[in-house]
Amino acid sequence: MRFAALAFFSFVATAPLAAAGEAVTFSGTIGKLPIIVELANGASGQYEAGRYSYMAKGADIPLHASANGKGSVTLEEEKPCTPKLCKKADDSQVDEAPIGAIWSLKADAAGGLAGTWKDAESGKVLPIKLERKGSRTLRDSDDLFDAMDPGYYPSGHPEPPVFTKKDLPYDFLKVSRPLNEGPVTNAGQLSYRMDEDSRVGLAYPTVVSLGGEDIGPINAYLAQQRLQFEIPAFTCLSRAYLGFAWSGFDGEGTSGFDGGGQVTVEHLSPRLIGISESGSFYCGGAHPDNFTDHRLADARTGQALVPEKLLKGWVAKDDSGNIIDPATAAKDAIITWGPDDELAAYVNSHRDKMDADSEQDCGYDDLVKQNLAVYFTQDSLVFTLQGLPHVIFACTYDMLSVPLKDARPLLTDAGAKYFAELDN
Repeated sequence: MRFAALAFFSFVATAPLAAAGEAVTFSGTIGKLPIIVELANGASGQYEAGRYSYMAKGADIPLHASANGKGSVTLEEEKPCTPKLCKKADDSQVDEAPIGAIWSLKADAAGGLAGTWKDAESGKVLPIKLERKGSRTLRDSDDLFDAMDPGYYPSGHPEPPVFTKKDLPYDFLKVSRPLNEGPVTNAGQLSYRMDEDSRVGLAYPTVVSLGGEDIGPINAYLAQQRLQFEIPAFTCLSRAYLGFAWSGFDGEGTSGFDGGGQVTVEHLSPRLIGISESGSFYCGGAHPDNFTDHRLADARTGQALVPEKLLKGWVAKDDSGNIIDPATAAKDAIITWGPDDELAAYVNSHRDKMDADSEQDCGYDDLVKQNLAVYFTQDSLVFTLQGLPHVIFACTYDMLSVPLKDARPLLTDAGAKYFAELDN
């Protein structure tokens, strides 16, 4: 355990509480400062742990519950760790997290909570008022703080995950604050902005116009994709606390993107949007995570797209590399996606070759089979590498560019419909 054993309480309210294994989200204020709160039930069926965030800052702060009588709850708020506070003389972690404030709350008739926040050192007291906003079911875990971590939210397969407010009500509230709007980039009847979240210094696109099409669906997709991109940054900020896995590494308590995080709009049409997420992320450990990931979505519907829907020869494989039908695979099967032998051979025979030493050191023919990715510029289909481990990340490069007007033999019928250049 990363924190002291909890004393559970009997919480009786006039409004129904969530069942065991759920977390309830609230929004409100401490004093005049806007906050959001998520309180989680464990096997006891009662609130046992929680997290909260000041909207202006974004970092989650752990909350530990303790008994305080019928119809009320006391929460102990953790203090940020330092080696002095959170490590023993033998350099091991302390058993109990340092406490910075005490919350004393009572339920109201509407299912909200109200009470006081008291600084554990100075005794300063501020009022708390919270309104219930939603709830979600938590994944199974022996640790409620792990269970609340949005980074562990299950992802879909073969489709990439598209989250909704119902999936992660607390985290959607967190990213609902106003953004710093960037300048508009115009391309005829199409335009977009790069809007920045100042708390983590990351900018993500917002579509302004889409050639007369409704921009609502694609901006809903982009908003939840922004959330997925920012989750690691908020998680790293929260690792300043023992309950959220503080271990003393230098990167903890920062956004993790001190080395930079950049999003680029690669393709935008009334039918399709393509973006790339790249940068260097470090939140402690042996080395940073250097990454470049390409995302595609249907601009009309906001549906996330994957290469197997657009490209011929993109197949599902098991952990032995055998091509399988994902519809008949076991529920717990490890499935990866990539090119079949014919597509891999096509890319390897047509790609721009590197020098002989690089070809040998990187093993590009094999990387094509294991790490091939595809993205679209405004006028080309591009084969590239994606997801290379840290030790060979420098081997990443764009291997082959095919003009869209010549790409029809590589695309499925559904994929071809995304490009006006291929209309009959």
